[in-house]
Amino acid sequence: MKSHLQRLKEEELATKKQKKKNIRMGRLMIAVTLFGFALFSLLTIVSTIDPKNSAEAKEPGLMASAEEDPWELILVNTQNILPKDFTVDLIRFENTRVDCRIADPLQKMIDAAKEDGINLSVCSGYRSVKEQDMLYDGKCLIYISEGYSEEASKILASQYIQTGGTSEHHTGLAVDLLTDGITDLTESFADAPAYSWLKENAAKYGFIERYPEGKEEYTGILWEPWHYRYVGKENAEAITSEGLCLEEYLKIVNGKS
Repeated sequence: MKSHLQRLKEEELATKKQKKKNIRMGRLMIAVTLFGFALFSLLTIVSTIDPKNSAEAKEPGLMASAEEDPWELILVNTQNILPKDFTVDLIRFENTRVDCRIADPLQKMIDAAKEDGINLSVCSGYRSVKEQDMLYDGKCLIYISEGYSEEASKILASQYIQTGGTSEHHTGLAVDLLTDGITDLTESFADAPAYSWLKENAAKYGFIERYPEGKEEYTGILWEPWHYRYVGKENAEAITSEGLCLEEYLKIVNGKS
């Protein structure tokens, strides 16, 4: 049997353990209370925030994301097919339509050329996928009528005309230009004063010669001195000054070169 002294020691030890347990529980209750108070205060503050202000606070992040993928640098070619959900706000320009955002710089470029005695006219701008397919098929038929096989005709046609979904004319950012004495889209455009003027001034208005001579390995398209594309003034000046095509420039911008 336990002695009285042993029982007293055990009771004292049990009492001490209970006190420690009570202290821990008390501290836990205090912590829970403080957390609840802090959470209540936070919810109260959040509930008083104007939803409009909250949306504005998020806007910089959205803008930063947009700036990383600017609309004027969209790339459409055989390796980069136009997204199916792509949309564009078009505006009538001469006898065609273009992205409404490039109408003003395009008009300013044409006006500036006219002041220098150069007449420029836009013969084609935006094209739907269906319209592009019709052009491509028509070009193939021409080659077939000249005796080429169907496969050869497709290869020859694709050197100048892209199939639907792979032409940047779908973006509304590209235009084909004509000038005095040039009524067809041929390399003879490069012999006209208009071409020299564009080489010197197009970038000032945000336009580049989209398919330059000697860049076929990057663009996949033969030289088209009449085809100009809006990329924004800063981009156009950088591309032109460095002698790049859009594909090369985007590799540099995206850090892939």
